[in-house]
Amino acid sequence: MICPFCSLLCDADDLNQVCCRRRESSLVEVTKMRSWHGSSILDSESVSNAINALRSATRILVTGRISSVQTARAAVAFAAKYNATIDCAEGGHAFKNILAIQRSGLNSVSLAEARDHSDVLIVVGDDQLLAKVPRIPSALANEKSVKHTVLLLGDFSEASMSIWREAGFDVWFVPCEMNAVPTALAQWSRWSDSNRDSLSAAGPLFEKLAQARYTTVLWSAENLQIENADLWVERMLQWIATRNENTRCAALAWSSLDGTFQQVCTWLTGFPGRIAFLARTPEYDPCRFSYQEWLAKKPTTDKRKSVLVVIDETASATPFFKVSDLPTDTQVIEVTANSKTFPTAIAGVEIAADIFRADQTLLARVEPSIEPRSYAKSAPHWLEALSRW
Repeated sequence: MICPFCSLLCDADDLNQVCCRRRESSLVEVTKMRSWHGSSILDSESVSNAINALRSATRILVTGRISSVQTARAAVAFAAKYNATIDCAEGGHAFKNILAIQRSGLNSVSLAEARDHSDVLIVVGDDQLLAKVPRIPSALANEKSVKHTVLLLGDFSEASMSIWREAGFDVWFVPCEMNAVPTALAQWSRWSDSNRDSLSAAGPLFEKLAQARYTTVLWSAENLQIENADLWVERMLQWIATRNENTRCAALAWSSLDGTFQQVCTWLTGFPGRIAFLARTPEYDPCRFSYQEWLAKKPTTDKRKSVLVVIDETASATPFFKVSDLPTDTQVIEVTANSKTFPTAIAGVEIAADIFRADQTLLARVEPSIEPRSYAKSAPHWLEALSRW
């Protein structure tokens, strides 16, 4: 079963029986939303007012939290219709991996291949990794009798190590600064290549790493709270590439639900997001067209009208943006679960949705678990209505 609230990893037969903090909080939010009554029909006046605002705007940004293929397609079509900027990578986490991959390439592995073939797993991060992806140890555990090795690099607690042990791994932990990991691995490679005869004397961990036939390196972009994280990823990818000369080494570069939007946007435009349309032609600039940059840029004249279109398919109580961050006189069109004008049903909870798993290798059909609110429409429904001239 695929669960969009645990980074799309779930081994339970019934999602409603899963003790998942994210899912439980989302269901609570849905319950709260049912306390007020919205319109059960399309509000033509609200749609007309929003369309007029979009037509007269000289700068439009489409952003938010998108988790389904259907909404990603509709959002890109909507942005092209209004020659808008579109960036749906919350916090820029996905682009930590994307920018590095564009420069250095990627030796990647799927979750299933890592589970079935890797004999050594290197995990970089801290306890927040398991807080975001609680089921990843069990998802990577191999049912073979031989325990596979997991090397935890960063700042992990005994509780995190216990979770990996309970999943069946031979756990090793080296506390270190995450920022130094790519350099340390490169130094170890140079040393091991020139001291193969003394590896056993250096310690069993060195020997395990050197003799590994298939190494997988796992990190979460959201967990990399370091400066210039894309350069960190690039150095890691370069080290992984060098390890493929004699053995197999690959990256399992974990991402959040942004991965679905990145994939769909790339299919449709050739770019992973952060694009601005001009005459419905996309222009890609990962720095200039980020939503943070758009929000920070003040209009140069009073005649420039700004419209911010926020799409949110989740039930998150945390807003995607702060009102204080908005340029003066920016009109906001919310297509969200909490919106009283365009209330959106929650993908994977109230309505079925096609969603990529967080390793971006599997498209899953997530069926709804509760009845949708009668007044809530799908995000594509509202976006298509707002695209009618």
